[in-house]
Amino acid sequence: MNPLPTFRLLAVRIALVVALLAALITHPLFGRAATVGLLMGALAGIIVFWVTARQLEKLAIHSDNAVYSVPVKWRIAGAAVYLAVLVRGYTLDREGLVGLFATGAGLFVIRLAVVLLGLTGLDLPKEEDH
Repeated sequence: MNPLPTFRLLAVRIALVVALLAALITHPLFGRAATVGLLMGALAGIIVFWVTARQLEKLAIHSDNAVYSVPVKWRIAGAAVYLAVLVRGYTLDREGLVGLFATGAGLFVIRLAVVLLGLTGLDLPKEEDH
């Protein structure tokens, strides 16, 4: 199997599990605003990661030696999603800002998942014993 889709799928699965576990811990400690913000930020981060990873997979298919990158429109769209989610997180708790901070933390869940995946190597092909 192609390693790029495997990496993308495993990163998203790990991020979803981490987000749900974090939400279960966050709700009794910090309340509803923090939980909603965390899940909202995590979902936004996962969606932006998914779109970016798909675009990078398409770029990796090119066989010539030209230099490619993710188009600017996708980077701007990702930043707009982050901004929209952070603004919504701010509206969850305007006085304590718990929703804003939880939303910001949620945006980093996918990055934590990628680091965990890199440390464990779960996406790497299994070596057969010879």
